[in-house]
Amino acid sequence: MKIAVCEDNLETQFQLEKYLEKFKTSCSWEIFSSGEELLSYLDREGAYFSLYFMDISLPGKNGIEICAKIREKDTRALLVFVTDYKEYVYQVFEVLPFRFLTKPVSPQAFTRVLHDAFRHLGAQSRPLSFKIQQTVYEIPQGEILYLEGELRKIHVHTLNREYVFYGRLEQIKAGLDQRFFVQTHKSYLVNLEYAEAVKENRLILRNQQLIPISRKWKEQVKLRHLEYLKWRWGEC
Repeated sequence: MKIAVCEDNLETQFQLEKYLEKFKTSCSWEIFSSGEELLSYLDREGAYFSLYFMDISLPGKNGIEICAKIREKDTRALLVFVTDYKEYVYQVFEVLPFRFLTKPVSPQAFTRVLHDAFRHLGAQSRPLSFKIQQTVYEIPQGEILYLEGELRKIHVHTLNREYVFYGRLEQIKAGLDQRFFVQTHKSYLVNLEYAEAVKENRLILRNQQLIPISRKWKEQVKLRHLEYLKWRWGEC
């Protein structure tokens, strides 16, 4: 796993890198002292990190603005905000944070967040396998926005394209990670990672697409979405 640490305080930089040293067989990392330095690196290298430890209070553009830029090109990265400014907390939700760490960061809190990130990324990388004609596709579950059943066909809507193959939604559901996917309707399964809000009989995705919610599944969808948000932000 590739990790970026964006922090202008040298003491905190040293502290986080010291914690990361214990995981050097499982990950690699780069240290940045400003958001502009990080964005310049991303543009130059043309690659993104799986996990970002981001200070909110940075010189120039703050950490929230930098993460908004990252989110424009990478919706799957995990963003962990490291801060001692509690008043910023409610301003960061538009960029979908994974966790928060309060300075000074304890080794226990850091380790817990890193282990959660490993588990989350591992689960989202698990493939959904299906066959179209003679070609077998394996799509990481984290790239799937939602699945739609239409008669005997399954439509898999991903970040980049749509796949259509013959099958039954009930069978596909059994192979999905139930922590992430929720059934909203007899014909729809949605990845909660991309759910923005539940409104009456519709689930709104982060791309503003509307997914129907049937009366049968309405209460479960509300509960699962709330539970997912709490877990996503480290509240449970």
